[in-house]
Amino acid sequence: MKLKISVHFLIAACSLVVMVSAARSQVVPQPLAREPLPAKAVDKGQAIMQALGLTEEQKDRLREMNKTRKPLMQAAQKTFHDAMKALDAAIYADVFDEYTYGLRLADVQKAQAEMQRLRFENEVNIRKILTPTQLDSFRNLRKRFAAEKKLREANPDRPVARPVIQRMQRRQERQLQRPAVRPAKPQ
Repeated sequence: MKLKISVHFLIAACSLVVMVSAARSQVVPQPLAREPLPAKAVDKGQAIMQALGLTEEQKDRLREMNKTRKPLMQAAQKTFHDAMKALDAAIYADVFDEYTYGLRLADVQKAQAEMQRLRFENEVNIRKILTPTQLDSFRNLRKRFAAEKKLREANPDRPVARPVIQRMQRRQERQLQRPAVRPAKPQ
């Protein structure tokens, strides 16, 4: 009997040693090394401002406009989110009430309309700041961004390169690499 228990104990101990050593020998995958960001990484807004060639006055006006608009948009988004939660609660309540559903739906529609109004108002204000040439460039950039977004949505599993942003970043890097003072041309 003792021998039988000892054999079972020995087999269990050996299997435990084998499992532990196998677990330790497994290679834990390391996260892929990413390319380091350039020293002067450019965000989308900065890249657009540079591509449009905005003056300092225009940049200041846009920053001020965004500073004013941000809390309004955050409040509108919160209202929309709260209205959506209330609508969901009305739809999935234990006892469905058509009147409450109608009220909550109207609240969602009002909140959504307010968000859209703020977005459109922002676009109009941007248009007022830009010169006709800048406006034309801005339209082209928006078309490119929309095309990239459509491509990303069509292929959600495939990472999409951001050619517009990448081109703007390369352009900025080239400008940073240029000497501040160009040497005089030999005559």
